[in-house]
Amino acid sequence: MAAASTPIPTPTPAQRAAIEARLGPVLVLAGPGAGKTFCLIGRVGYLIRYRGFFPERICAVTFTNRAAEEIATRLAGTLDSKADAVHRGTLHALCVEILREHGARLGIEKGFGIADDTYQRLILRRLGVRRDRWGQLLILFSRRRLQDYGLTAKDEDLFRRYGAHLRRRNLLDFDDLIARTAELFRRHPTVAGRVAGRWEYVLVDEFQDLDPTQYAILKALVASHGNFFAVGDDEQSIFSWRGADPKVLKRFADDFEISDPIVLDRNRRCSTQIFEAARRLLEVEPALFRKSLRADRRSAFEVGAYTFVDEAEESAWIMGDICADRAAQLLGWGDYAVLYRTHAVGNALEGAFVAAGIPCRLARGRALQDDPVVGYVVAALKLMRQPDDPLLVEAFAEVVLPEQLVERVRRGMRDGGEFVSVLREFARRNPRPDPDTKKAWRFIYHVENLAATYLMHDTVAGIVEELLAQRVGPYSNVLEERHEELSDPAEWEEARELAEELAGAMDGRKRVWVDGASGVQIALCGMLRQAGVSSAAYLTAAEPVGEEDVLVRTDPLTLFKALQLVHAREFGREFEDYVAFDLETTGRDVTQCEVVEIAAAKVRCGRIIDEFHSLVKPAVPISAGATAVHGYTETDVKDAPPFAEIWPRFREFVGGELLVAHNGQGFDVPVLKRMTAGLAGIDDMVFYDSLLLARALYRLGARLEDLAHRFGIEMGRAHHALDDAVTLAHVFGELGRQKVVRARKAALVDVLDYLGLGLALDHEADLSEEGKMLRKAGAVYALGRYSECLEFYAAERRRLGFSDLPSEDRVIELLGGRRMMDRLRAERSAEQRYPEAYARLRAILDTSRAVTLDESVARLLEHVALSTSQGAEADPNRINLLTLHATKGLEFSRVYIVGVEDFQLPGYYQTVDNRRDEIEEARRLLYVGMTRAEDRLVLTRVDRRAGRDAGGSRFLDDMGVQAVRPPALGG
Repeated sequence: MAAASTPIPTPTPAQRAAIEARLGPVLVLAGPGAGKTFCLIGRVGYLIRYRGFFPERICAVTFTNRAAEEIATRLAGTLDSKADAVHRGTLHALCVEILREHGARLGIEKGFGIADDTYQRLILRRLGVRRDRWGQLLILFSRRRLQDYGLTAKDEDLFRRYGAHLRRRNLLDFDDLIARTAELFRRHPTVAGRVAGRWEYVLVDEFQDLDPTQYAILKALVASHGNFFAVGDDEQSIFSWRGADPKVLKRFADDFEISDPIVLDRNRRCSTQIFEAARRLLEVEPALFRKSLRADRRSAFEVGAYTFVDEAEESAWIMGDICADRAAQLLGWGDYAVLYRTHAVGNALEGAFVAAGIPCRLARGRALQDDPVVGYVVAALKLMRQPDDPLLVEAFAEVVLPEQLVERVRRGMRDGGEFVSVLREFARRNPRPDPDTKKAWRFIYHVENLAATYLMHDTVAGIVEELLAQRVGPYSNVLEERHEELSDPAEWEEARELAEELAGAMDGRKRVWVDGASGVQIALCGMLRQAGVSSAAYLTAAEPVGEEDVLVRTDPLTLFKALQLVHAREFGREFEDYVAFDLETTGRDVTQCEVVEIAAAKVRCGRIIDEFHSLVKPAVPISAGATAVHGYTETDVKDAPPFAEIWPRFREFVGGELLVAHNGQGFDVPVLKRMTAGLAGIDDMVFYDSLLLARALYRLGARLEDLAHRFGIEMGRAHHALDDAVTLAHVFGELGRQKVVRARKAALVDVLDYLGLGLALDHEADLSEEGKMLRKAGAVYALGRYSECLEFYAAERRRLGFSDLPSEDRVIELLGGRRMMDRLRAERSAEQRYPEAYARLRAILDTSRAVTLDESVARLLEHVALSTSQGAEADPNRINLLTLHATKGLEFSRVYIVGVEDFQLPGYYQTVDNRRDEIEEARRLLYVGMTRAEDRLVLTRVDRRAGRDAGGSRFLDDMGVQAVRPPALGG
């Protein structure tokens, strides 16, 4: 239902006081279910309608994208087109804008990228940090930056190296966005004043989630006018691990001399039974603010608390109780939520629900289908069952092949042909050493092997075991993954000269002599032979070097770079001729906006030869937000032709060329296809989204403006279609060049073992950071089960009588040791490789057994489909399995909170060590979970969880609630 058609409730007296409060600083303390977002939206409307504020002079700050989207939707429902002009979004997004405009004052390049959580963990992996420390270490790094928290000497060194990695790649992580903005305001007050001057009123939601640094930034934004509207609840502060501190509300009150905050005292969500129990939980500890909260609606259900022997008995009862309650009350699955503190508890519940055939929804990214390992198994099983289904072939390709390679094959399918046949033709035409060629052949063989694997097994468990006994997921090449850390072989003068000589020896007509010592010569010879130089031999006094012969007297890394150049001779850019285009529109809604400007730049042989440009008169109004971006108003386009008149000219300009847009599949292409409905010429056009290639090359920082900055390309006027199209034409050409550079850097990954061997033996080498990285990566290949370089070294040492060279045992020690080799060569089971994913699959494998393998696989796929992470709004027909932290802003008719026992809530170490601050935050966390319930709340605990004592019932005791054995279902 559209927000505009939703009835606006009548404000309570407290809500009205908040909405219509005087100008200046306002603190609103909002208990759960008291309508804090309603008040914030109402306040914005009040400021515009009754206080004369222009929408563009108002800034509303949230802490999650979900909250920002909700505010945007609700603003649109109350303010219509004026809502677009109100600046709203997360604090992190606001800091990005500020740093992109002013970060140069701190030495931050304008085109910086943002390191997401996945990339941060990738850095830690490359720094050699154990996986089980990643989350903890990132929290410590956050506290180090935002709270000046002291680290151990070892962690401080990791923090320094982590930061150096980000700086080398011109990246900022989420904490940097906050810390560097605060530093910018502190060191450059005039900048802070200039930014603050954009707005005359600032509103902040979820104020209790602020850390002191974030508060300092917001305080600077209101320094000149003091119009600061803060909404929060100290009793719902549950993110201390992110630096949040409920005392920031008290600090705000003190700083702005607010002695009497407005309290939204009426809970409109919970029954009185639920709310009173939740309030008793908090009354144990003194509150920061005095407030009297109430709920007015009684329910037919009292709060229930039940105790069980273990989690199996607990989950079985919960499922039965939900089914019985649902049948009696005629509710939907989406009316139920089962909450818990840890993902381990959620995974166990998910397995039980799915095995019972009950559809469930987990927090985003946590469902079975979201697990990349499970996703790989599902895609493989589907293809195994129906190997002739072309759509399943493409679905599997999306799991293992790079996105830009999949799109390239799909372009080739426009003229007919199945995915595999087009990919095979690509692999035959493309240079064999190109990493994409290797991935293509690997996929073709992989698909063939999947069909054979299905015939070899009679149980789905056996297939899953075999699938997971090897590395799964996207095909990777360590050199390609780390290409930004590698130098281009073409930039090595010595490597270029050697490559020219070696190029004539690839056919075997020239002899190649290898000179060296300490065993390095064996590694060089092995590298040459592995790379296709069959005539490579060792330099001796008995064999003179002929005039046409090639003498290799260099270090292993230079030879490796030279061989990469030899193999990359045929690499060329994929695109030389294309048309880059761009649209400016009436808004950002891809399903409704219309074009106000269209432009294109035609490229031949990498050079722009022609341009197209036209304004367009749309049939719908231009939103204020769109005008703020591109500057066009209704007046600017009133005399422009409609789109239908412009389209034939644009189509003729494009001709048969590839049509390129940045984020084209996300915006420009669907808009263009919708606008051309009923017009001729769109069906035979071939589109390419340059964002796919940009993301493949630069995992972070792939915006058009960031890429232009990276490549030194002048942008002209941003968000003007012709300037952006011309910029894209240049950027896309550079992306094509960089793709070739990356391919050169990633070539010959299959000789990394000999490179690692050579670098380990080369005692005199003064390795650069790149050399050290390649030595480490090469050692893994050399010691791995698929390499023969150690056997080659030992055989050559014996054959040539090089007894003075290091022994094989010594070489293994230099490479990392026998323990490391044994670990790399050990056969690992599916459970050892992917313990969490395998455990989740195993929970439903037993219930998937059937008479035939086909039926078993079908049942397993059905069970996996029962678990999703789609939001409750998108699919109300699933039970919600969520962590307590993920429930902020949600509400459900029925809530079951699992694990209300001391070693879950507050937690084992919190309880044993009596960590007061953490215990009180856990108390607030349980309070948040309890107040998600509207009509019925059930709390559960067990005596033993995961085979261990579960502890006492501190929080149940504090509420005066006694956990009892549950009633018989139906009783």
